[in-house]
Amino acid sequence: MTPPARKPVPALSGCTVEVPVRFAECDPYGVVWHGRYALYFECAREAMTGRFGFTATRSLAMGYRVPITRMEIRYRRPILADTTVQVTARLRPPEAARLVVDYEIRDDSGELLASGETEQVVVKEDGELLLTLPAALAELVRRILSDQERQSP
Repeated sequence: MTPPARKPVPALSGCTVEVPVRFAECDPYGVVWHGRYALYFECAREAMTGRFGFTATRSLAMGYRVPITRMEIRYRRPILADTTVQVTARLRPPEAARLVVDYEIRDDSGELLASGETEQVVVKEDGELLLTLPAALAELVRRILSDQERQSP
């Protein structure tokens, strides 16, 4: 019996990067090991913020840490070696000093392979949790959100 066709999921708009899938990233089942998906998400998130000159290294130089406090991954289809996937990251408008990013991983045909989200908080070097975004980070967020709006269909 053929499984029912999946309803297409509209693509997430945001910063998209292509990631080549290497054989070494696969598990004994011949598919990408589940822990690698987090690395694929990170590639897209770093590209999204890096476009505006903001990296983890720069954050540390400014006196802030932005650790991930929550990650969720929904696996839909396996990712196979020797393919290329498109990974998209999209920042949600923050309500506090908390950054939530949505992700999608799609194959060359556009089929959704996985989706997820991360949540990050902002803390000072001394460990103090911030409740509002510092001005420099707020400006970065504003620029990312503005760029995302320009890209949205």
